[in-house]
Amino acid sequence: MRLCGALAMAGLPLQAFSQFNGKAAATAQYESNSNVFDLNSGFGSPALTQGRRSDTYYAYGAQFDSQYDWSRQQFYASASASRYNYQHLTDLDHTGYIFDGGLRWKLGGTLYGRFDVTRNRNMVPFYNLSGNLAGVSALTLSILTEQRETAEFGMHLTSLWNLEGSAYTSKTDQPILGAPNLQLKQNGATGLLNYLGFGGLTSGLSATYLKGDYEGSTTQLNPSFTQTTVGFLAKYKRTRTTFDGQLGYSHRTSVAAFDNTSGFTGLVDFTDQLTSRTSITLKADRQINNYVLNAGSEIDSDLGGSLLWQATYKSAFTVSYTFSYRDFPGQGNNPVGSRRVDIQEYVTFGINYQPRQWLLIKPYYNAQTRRSTLVGGHFSSTIWGVNLAVQTPQKRK
Repeated sequence: MRLCGALAMAGLPLQAFSQFNGKAAATAQYESNSNVFDLNSGFGSPALTQGRRSDTYYAYGAQFDSQYDWSRQQFYASASASRYNYQHLTDLDHTGYIFDGGLRWKLGGTLYGRFDVTRNRNMVPFYNLSGNLAGVSALTLSILTEQRETAEFGMHLTSLWNLEGSAYTSKTDQPILGAPNLQLKQNGATGLLNYLGFGGLTSGLSATYLKGDYEGSTTQLNPSFTQTTVGFLAKYKRTRTTFDGQLGYSHRTSVAAFDNTSGFTGLVDFTDQLTSRTSITLKADRQINNYVLNAGSEIDSDLGGSLLWQATYKSAFTVSYTFSYRDFPGQGNNPVGSRRVDIQEYVTFGINYQPRQWLLIKPYYNAQTRRSTLVGGHFSSTIWGVNLAVQTPQKRK
């Protein structure tokens, strides 16, 4: 009897452990960039960059992913951190991290939802630091830190209709030279009504409300804004094909002219499994986004595609292209206060090679160009490097 009792007690932690799934990895990266500061080819190499345009860095870090299933509920957490060390431009050395954790829950067969917290800290790309309205130099390191809390809720009204809603709050800090306390606080909510009665097609209506407040900008103008979006959505999924589409209209109002805009928004995301080893993805979207640097907004239109070839079970090849049209109302410098437009093109090629279950090798090559109405806004760069990960195998259920 004592032996049976001991075995039963030992089985409790084993059963609990069986509901846990996770993996960890040690990471390393080497990258070479031909134009670290995204400088215009006709503007030379300023003294602030030590007369350099190119540089390389080494990075090392760790990753961890986990989930724990408890009845119909699931707790999850993931975290990664990396230290970046530049060979020459040591003022750019920094540490970045990402954390995401939360709970996916279900109650009966009707209610479901998610609570989620994310926090990330990363270097702001230098092409996003050009064109400051106050004329502040864009050649110094800027670190963006963002925290976001999200709550999602869903209800199956009938077998064909469900109602979903979400709300979030976020705070973004992006200190720059001349504005060490620059930040954006946002609160938003979205409601969705979905119809599931067309086979693999889900369709519905959506409405979103967003309120934001800037603080600490270089221009001493810290506008608040509100943005509303109403639209139609459709999702389709079959064995070989998935489609996600949205079409809506967004209206943004603010006391600042460069943060007051409206227009049609939406996205199309299409993926097709051409063969057992090859898939293609096409994407197009148009969104009104925040341009934290100027405490304003931008309208981004993107068009792109990618091709994935799974050559063997150990190796995969990806090539992709993205065309971006970025419109910055009232944020140009030719003359000051004019409309600024950037056209960016981005090509990337990558390889995923996993010779062992515990080893992942990912070499990559990127090429980027930008043409801009901003004086000094043209640039091009090429980046190549390799990511390495030594990882524990994830437990299979």
